[in-house]
Parts: sequence; C-alpha cells; structure tokens
Amino acid sequence: MSADEHADVRIREPINLSLNQWDAMAGDLSAAWPAVAARIRELNAANPQGDGPDGRSFDTRYMAGGGPERFLRDTEELIKEISGSGPLLRATVANTLNAEQAVELGLQNAYRQA
Repeated sequence: MSADEHADVRIREPINLSLNQWDAMAGDLSAAWPAVAARIRELNAANPQGDGPDGRSFDTRYMAGGGPERFLRDTEELIKEISGSGPLLRATVANTLNAEQAVELGLQNAYRQA
C-alpha cells in the first residue's frame, strides 16, 4: 500500500492524546491516593462502631479476609499498575507503528527492485 492509501488513517495523534490523558489521570490518582488511604485509616482507628457486642460483631465481619488493610494494599497495587501502564502502552504503540512503517518501506523497496 502506498502512503496515499494510508493518507486518511491517522492514529498516532489520537493515540498520543489518549495516552497523555491516561498519564494525567494516573498521575492525579497516584497523587490523591495517600491522602485517601490515610483518611480511611483515620476513620477506622476512630472505631465508631464501639466495643459493645454489636461493635465486636461488626469488627469480625469488617476485618474478615484482611479487612480494610487488604483493600488499601490491593488498591495501592492497582494504582501502581495503572500508573505503570501508560509508559508501557506508549512504547508498545510506538513499536507497532514503527514496525508497520518499516514493513511498508520494505515492501515498497521490494516492488521497486523487481
């Protein structure tokens, strides 16, 4: 295919825009998370459910399966994955577009030699 046949296909710019938006979102999420996690820990430490039978029953269920600390750890790991995905996606897209361009140039050169 010639460059003219690809003239209407412009994916590099929309992909870059989308990845820039992803990076901004991931940065905002990473920056906000420590305060959110601290607030959740603060609220849990206040023990609003009390030490009575109902409070102890609530705590038993609330702490099951790792409780809020597991949620906080899992969320922090997820945020790290989200933040790390932008650069990986950017590299993957760049490699794909560069490989496609190299293949296309190779095919064009092969036709010219024949």
